[in-house]
Amino acid sequence: MPASLTPMMQQYLTLKEKYSDCLLFFRLGDFYEMFFEDALTAARELDIVLTGRDCGLEERAPMCGVPYHAVDSYISRLIEKGYKVAVCEQLTDPALAKGLVERDVVRVFTPGTVIEESMLNERKNNYIASLFLCANTLGLAFCDVSTGDFVVMEFNSEKWATELMDELARIQPTEIIANDALFLQESLVKRLQATSFLECYAGWAFEQEQANMRLCTHFGVASLAGFGCEKLCSAISAAGALLNYLEETQKNSLAHIRKISVLRRTLYMGLDASTRRNLELTQPLRFEGSKKSTLLYLLDKTATAMGARLLRAWLEQPLQNMDDINARLDAVEELFKKQHARETLRSALNSIYDIERLCSRIAYGTVHARDCDALRASLSHLPEVLKAVAALEAPEFRRIAANLDPM
Repeated sequence: MPASLTPMMQQYLTLKEKYSDCLLFFRLGDFYEMFFEDALTAARELDIVLTGRDCGLEERAPMCGVPYHAVDSYISRLIEKGYKVAVCEQLTDPALAKGLVERDVVRVFTPGTVIEESMLNERKNNYIASLFLCANTLGLAFCDVSTGDFVVMEFNSEKWATELMDELARIQPTEIIANDALFLQESLVKRLQATSFLECYAGWAFEQEQANMRLCTHFGVASLAGFGCEKLCSAISAAGALLNYLEETQKNSLAHIRKISVLRRTLYMGLDASTRRNLELTQPLRFEGSKKSTLLYLLDKTATAMGARLLRAWLEQPLQNMDDINARLDAVEELFKKQHARETLRSALNSIYDIERLCSRIAYGTVHARDCDALRASLSHLPEVLKAVAALEAPEFRRIAANLDPM
């Protein structure tokens, strides 16, 4: 680094070196500024004015910036174009600082880790997936950081690549990290890159012992036996690496991720990617087709964003166990026959905001007054929901009523 650089520019380049794979948004007063190659890229992709700044070199450094109060919209546009964005904040008050203001990266935005309401489809999960390939066994872990869902599974057959693509067609992750062994599968890598932001992640993060320890530490347990995944070695490696990646980019404790769910494929009907596409469950057959031609559009009369995501998951994973199917049908039948009870429940649910994602923003420390008001309003209506559910008789409603805590 040239000694002639100004102290602020030295600070910028030091941070940029740590986050070389990201566009660095560097906070200067009321703006986030970008310099050098980042400025050229951002100016081109965001269609904003490129200027320059004295930096201590003979030539001025290319520079562009965006106002801090509108930064979410700019970050969203960059993420949609496949970029990662590291946000660097001022950690000390410029008015009180003696000399250079202390700065550091407080969060890295990637396609699979956004939680901001303006960047998400409220009726669909936004998953990031982690893949660990070892011999003919592939471990898969995927998480929606906006809701706290964290799921693992394994593929052990010779057709693991086909089975993986079928599963990814269901969850549609926007971002995937994987160990280097998977990148030797060139045809698979091309298929993954066609649908998601794909990145080769640090090999050490997938080491089973370290991954197991990281998961146990996060969930506060001595072993993973309580989650039923202690024997899924490849899945544990994938999950441990995913948790490490999230901690590395999100810079917080991820306290809202509270459990691991194991996906048992025998519980659900197997649907390959081609079948899903031809049935038009959630996506129209033609790329430019209307969403109105999908089964999800026909059925989705849900009153909440959480209900919309659950209905989508149910359509993507048809039940296979007869008892589970009948239990769900009994609940639907009761609501169908009892119109007054159905309308009472719908009326109560209409006032419920997206509690899952509100809680995630609390865990991230990005919650604002409007979010707090939405959570207050939602909690105040939970007794009405509980009362409406408790009046129903189907076993599924009894189970929900027993587990629904107004607090």
